[in-house]
Amino acid sequence: MRGAYTPTIATWTVVLLMVACSHATTASHRVVSSTSTQSTTSTSPVACGSAHGAGQTAESFTFQGQARTYQQYVPRGYDGRTKVPVVFDFHGYGSSAAQQMVYGDFRPLADRDTFLVVAPDGQGGSRHFNLTGEAGLQDDVAMVGALLDHVEATFCVDTTRVYATGMSDGGAMSSVLACKSPDRFAAFAPVAVMIFVPGCGGQRDESIVSFMGTADPVVPFNGGRISCCGNATIGAAPDTMASWAAHDGCNATFAEEGLGSEVRRRTWSGCKNGSSVVFYIIDGGGHTWPGSIPIRTLGLTTQQINASDLIWTFFKAHPLVA
Repeated sequence: MRGAYTPTIATWTVVLLMVACSHATTASHRVVSSTSTQSTTSTSPVACGSAHGAGQTAESFTFQGQARTYQQYVPRGYDGRTKVPVVFDFHGYGSSAAQQMVYGDFRPLADRDTFLVVAPDGQGGSRHFNLTGEAGLQDDVAMVGALLDHVEATFCVDTTRVYATGMSDGGAMSSVLACKSPDRFAAFAPVAVMIFVPGCGGQRDESIVSFMGTADPVVPFNGGRISCCGNATIGAAPDTMASWAAHDGCNATFAEEGLGSEVRRRTWSGCKNGSSVVFYIIDGGGHTWPGSIPIRTLGLTTQQINASDLIWTFFKAHPLVA
């Protein structure tokens, strides 16, 4: 199912992230096709040769007997003949795909550099991604794999340039994809939540850039209990990024550079097979997406950097390595 999407004022002002309640976003829908069914294994060739209308639409596809929804942005320069990258952008706990399309907003960059943006919706009462085997909910890692199959069967996709980013719970989703799907996603960019556990990524060296505020009121920068959404315990962000650097065989010592009064960029060198690990630390920053819409209840949103610009620049430099 596909429908035209028009952002509303409510979309811009709603609290998007890891908060208690989700706010509905008004959209205008028109049904133009039926849902499609995809398995978790790609069997379709890359769909090159067919043009597709530009712009943002609300979409759905059937996964394991259930309709799953997502937002899709097709850039103006898409011609159906040239293979293009795809950026998956995952929303925060209680938010939505439509809201994340506004909050992360890769659309101007997509028009400039011609790539697709796909923002899946989570599931459950407080919409989120099932990463821990919650009873009664679908496996969202498997869902994303099936959605990627569907996108690759619909568009002319460069399968070596598929990327994952997201805010908060969406950052966790991006991290888990780095752990479990390193053969399909080329690089990762979690914002406000980042995860590493032993065994993540297998033998593949992975490029990852992340962003986090030192004064995050929801997810503690130095680790501890998250102040919402089940109150899970999370590791310290600096330790998590150091673990990713170790996984990639980078030098243990990092270099750090100040970018204005609020931002430090921490970079590990010597990583194997062209991989990169970069960590943007927002001093005094909140549970927010740098450069985006300020949300006062979630702390400082720095305007000294723009996370979306930096993420896309990082992604462009890191295709999937065989």
